[in-house]
Amino acid sequence: MSPEEGLRKSPKCWRDQQRIRREIARLFGKSQAEAALQGKVPYICGGRFMEAYLVSGDVLRIIDKIEASGRYPYSAGIYVGRLRRRKPALIPSVDFLTYLYSVLGRPLRALTVSESGLKPFLYGNDVLKASVIRCHPPIDEDEVVGVLGRDKVVYGVGLSKIASCRELRSLKPTDPVALNVFDVGWYVRGGTTLKERKFKLQG
Repeated sequence: MSPEEGLRKSPKCWRDQQRIRREIARLFGKSQAEAALQGKVPYICGGRFMEAYLVSGDVLRIIDKIEASGRYPYSAGIYVGRLRRRKPALIPSVDFLTYLYSVLGRPLRALTVSESGLKPFLYGNDVLKASVIRCHPPIDEDEVVGVLGRDKVVYGVGLSKIASCRELRSLKPTDPVALNVFDVGWYVRGGTTLKERKFKLQG
């Protein structure tokens, strides 16, 4: 397939301020969503998967020119994450969580993990109670959480198995706190092939 044919078959994209705003507000709070979206335009591309982006006005003008030619960009701006029809409705990307935490000045809906726990996580394993240094609310069961190291870097996304940070006290050291949904080690493991899905959730 030529690059030009690939462009023609690219997924269709559209602007959807309400849906992205709603999902970010649901996870992180209304004021946090407003801060994250300031100066940005939510942009969705739908094909095999539905992916969300935040683009600036300058990038949007370039996108308009691309769309006017009957083509659509493969990706643009800050990758927010994947939208789903089932819970969790949004799997945020590492890039978006990094951007959001920077804008807010603190992590939300996240777990800070020790180095000994981070290493197995980066090989696709889950986060266990013994490796959790700090829990950053709000936390909900079967909802996404950011996974950070001591250096405050976002290394991945998990699916929480606890309904609140307080539940950590009652867990055994080997109990899972968050299932691995995505970790940056995926790129190193050769995850760009069909051997391993990028996000470990169906749908």
